Amino acid sequence: MKKAILKIYFYLKYPHQLIDHLKYFFRIKKAEKLGIKFLKPNYIYKDKISDSSIIIDVGCGFLAELSTFFINTYGVKAYGVDPTHKHRKYLMDIEKETKGRFKHLDFAISSIEGKVMFYETYENESGSILGDHINILNDTIYSYNVTTKNLKDLTSFLGFSYIDYLKLDLEGAEYELLENVELLDLLPFNQIFVEFHHRAIKRYSSRDTKRIVNLICNKGFKYFTLDDVNYLFYR
Repeated sequence: MKKAILKIYFYLKYPHQLIDHLKYFFRIKKAEKLGIKFLKPNYIYKDKISDSSIIIDVGCGFLAELSTFFINTYGVKAYGVDPTHKHRKYLMDIEKETKGRFKHLDFAISSIEGKVMFYETYENESGSILGDHINILNDTIYSYNVTTKNLKDLTSFLGFSYIDYLKLDLEGAEYELLENVELLDLLPFNQIFVEFHHRAIKRYSSRDTKRIVNLICNKGFKYFTLDDVNYLFYR
C-alpha cells in the first residue's frame, strides 16, 4: 500500500514520467504484435532475418555487437562500416573470429561522397564528422581525413540490390544524410534502424528527428520507437 501511495505521489510530482511510462507500456504491447525484438543497448529489429540475410552495420564500434549478434544467432553476412582508427584492430580480430562472416569497411557514411574530417575522441567510443557533437566539444580529439560514401554509393560498392537490415549510427550526420535521401536510395533496404542524436548536438532537436521520421515514412516505410530516439523503419 505504501509503495502504491509513493508511486502516485511520484507521478503527481512528475506527470511527464507517467506519460513516458504509459507510452512505453503501450509501445511494448505494439512491438509484441508486430514481431519486433530488442537487443541491448538500444537496437530494434523485426524477426525476419535468416542465414541468407545481408546486414550493414554503420557505426559498428569496436565490438560490432549488432553484427556479431546477427552472425551468431542467424548466420548472416555482416558488413561493419566504421572509419575510427582505434577500432581497426578489434574489427580485424572479429573478421578472423567469424571466419569472414563479418567484413570491416574502413570509411564513413555521409550525404556526400569524397573526403571529410573525422574527429576521434580519446575518452569516448564514438567520434563524429561533426565538430559540434558533444563528445567532440568536451573530449580530447585526434582528427584525420576519412573517405565517405552516401547510401547509393554504399549499395553500389557492395553490389547488392537487396539488403535485409541497415543500421545507421552516424553521431549526428544522419540528419543531413536522410534529409537529402531519394526514394531510389532507400529501395534496397527492408529494415533501417537509425539512432538519432538530437540530444548530442545542439543545432538539432526532437522536431528535426520527427521531421526526418515523417520524410522516411513518406517514402514507403512504417516506423517503431520506444524512446523517440532509436527508430526502426520497416516495410
